[in-house]
Amino acid sequence: MAAMWQQLHGVMGLWLLLAVGLTLLSGVLRSARFKGWLGERLVRRWLAQGLDPQHYHALHDLTLRLPDGSTTQIDHVVVSVHGVFVLETKHLQGWIFGAERQQDWTQTFYRHRVRFQNPLRQNWRHLKALETLLDVPLAHLHSVVVLTGTAQFKTAMPAQVVQGAAVVPYVRSFNAQLLAPEAVQRILQQLDAQRLAPTRATHRAHVAQLRQRHARPEGPALAPVPATTTAPAPAAALQPPRGRTAAMVEATTPGWTEPVLHPDPAPTMPEAAPSCPRCAAPLVARSLSRDGGDPLYFWRCQRFPECRHMQPRTVQVLPLEE
Repeated sequence: MAAMWQQLHGVMGLWLLLAVGLTLLSGVLRSARFKGWLGERLVRRWLAQGLDPQHYHALHDLTLRLPDGSTTQIDHVVVSVHGVFVLETKHLQGWIFGAERQQDWTQTFYRHRVRFQNPLRQNWRHLKALETLLDVPLAHLHSVVVLTGTAQFKTAMPAQVVQGAAVVPYVRSFNAQLLAPEAVQRILQQLDAQRLAPTRATHRAHVAQLRQRHARPEGPALAPVPATTTAPAPAAALQPPRGRTAAMVEATTPGWTEPVLHPDPAPTMPEAAPSCPRCAAPLVARSLSRDGGDPLYFWRCQRFPECRHMQPRTVQVLPLEE
């Protein structure tokens, strides 16, 4: 009997260790760091398999120091006579709403909605850094954002964004010669000489520098309000012009915010409601609003979530009354 109990305890211990191991593995696989690593590895493999190394020279995980002392980290750089391709990798799931010039994009996954920085704007800093460090015209630098997950754009996907292995034909679609072979070798030598060692210490220092850069600055303390102050302006002076409304927004200044008045967006006239091309049910007009950016207009099937069809919706802007 004692031997049987001892054997049972051993089996239970093994199952417990297996459960703990699976839990830890699940946490690692869901972490943002692992997803970023996986996306970069996929892009690295696609570039190695699809591009001729005699004509396309790929560099990965470059951390460069800028003249102001800060650092910038670039996922992939491909150098060829057709230009310098600067690749930013994003491993995303769900639906993506965003446009080329919007500050933030929105990711929806089931009932969760997350806003994140527009990767094209993020990659713009990389382009400007290479323009300065390599002394290369900006027209010779190509910005590319590669989506490696299963995310789908529910708005028009920007031209500089590609999904998965489509990055290879996108890079090869550039046929014009912009750089001489000697310039290509010079750029490769400069990048190899200026890149920081790809170590954990370099990564931690870069992350710390990013956190410090994006930290909200502490402004000066506000002076106490004196006992006698000038009387505030009458309410009529703050009224917007006739025929307009006003929305109170905050204009951010270092240390504090001060309310200012801006006119509300102009009224819009939606287009006629179409039918769902999948199930023929009516489409319902929807919009996704974001702080500091234009709203996204789209149609969604009335039978949602049974039918998940969505398509862009255009609106006609009407002039404001004078």
